[in-house]
Amino acid sequence: MNDSTLTDRQRFYSLCGICTSVFAWGISFAGLIPLMSLTLEGRGYDPLMIGLLGAITPVGVILAAPMAPGFIQALGTARAIFITSVGITITVALLPVFDSYESWLGLRLLAGLFGAVPWIGTETWVNAIATEKSRGRITAIYITIMAISFAIGPLMLSILGTQGNQPYIIYTGLMALSHIPLILIWRYAPVLHHVKGLKFSSFIWTIPSILAAAMVCGMVDMSFFSFLPIWGLRMGFAEDTAVLLLSIFVIGNVVLQLPIGWLADKTDRYMVLIGCGIIGIISPVLIILVAESTWSISIILFFWGGCVWALYSVSLAILGERYKGGTLTAASAVFIVAYEIANIVGPPLAGVSIDLWGPDGLMVFMGGSMTVFVIVTTIRQIIKHRQAQTG
Repeated sequence: MNDSTLTDRQRFYSLCGICTSVFAWGISFAGLIPLMSLTLEGRGYDPLMIGLLGAITPVGVILAAPMAPGFIQALGTARAIFITSVGITITVALLPVFDSYESWLGLRLLAGLFGAVPWIGTETWVNAIATEKSRGRITAIYITIMAISFAIGPLMLSILGTQGNQPYIIYTGLMALSHIPLILIWRYAPVLHHVKGLKFSSFIWTIPSILAAAMVCGMVDMSFFSFLPIWGLRMGFAEDTAVLLLSIFVIGNVVLQLPIGWLADKTDRYMVLIGCGIIGIISPVLIILVAESTWSISIILFFWGGCVWALYSVSLAILGERYKGGTLTAASAVFIVAYEIANIVGPPLAGVSIDLWGPDGLMVFMGGSMTVFVIVTTIRQIIKHRQAQTG
């Protein structure tokens, strides 16, 4: 079915199906990361090897992303997402069966190779069912559901524990359940025709601001998850307070996506991106200035968390505004590759910054990343405005 022929009710059903599927999948994905890390730590593996296991899945996504648009076109959107999602589920089910470190590396690499298709296909699907008037809010709903699932996944470990095969079995079951909503909305999937001769490198020059937004979001998000609790400890906070700061950052992400998405639908979306970037520059400076006040830091982290992930959701809306069909699929693939590259390089750069400048080096790195993004995006908008005036 062509997405332009969908009724409002079919669009609503499609969004509900996608969000339900993403919710179940996200809980499993987010829970597996700390579960595997804790399992390896209990076996005596050093942090470098644990970090390598965490990085291998994004590497798989990056390697497979250029081939994903053609695969989606060849099999159809829903079928391609379903087949590769089943592939991911199988790799998760095999984790407790083949539980050597080398086997886990191979399985997580396979999960990344499979994972490129459902990630790219789902985000293209979300954009396909959105209308121009509601695109910012639709992508915000999608990101909000994903954020909630990512918060629940690790929390489940406090109930399930980390010993034995039970948590792996439950996370596998959740991932398998995520396939059911996809089957229910199968017939509403968009037809995405592959555009021949389209080069990924061309998007670097046509959407530099969007790719910069993906990269700064990926760097800040993953670096915060890796180092914000450590920053709190080094600043003298108790361990539970340091962990709570990260939770507040995530809560801001969950709560603020819809308001920011609404604003993006009512105003210039690029200006919303720049505004979020400016808040991302100011926030680390303010945190350094009020470092002794837990309440002040919490308020800043709440708004900062919302603005960081708004870079992703608003950029996703802009992609849907600019591109359609197979071209949108290719643009989404490049966008995700940029995000995953940032996920890989962000934490090491943040770690170097902390080594150089102490705990506040984390804030220096965050503010510096956002500054580069704001400069790139502002210059790009000035150039586009001048070209529009002269053209």
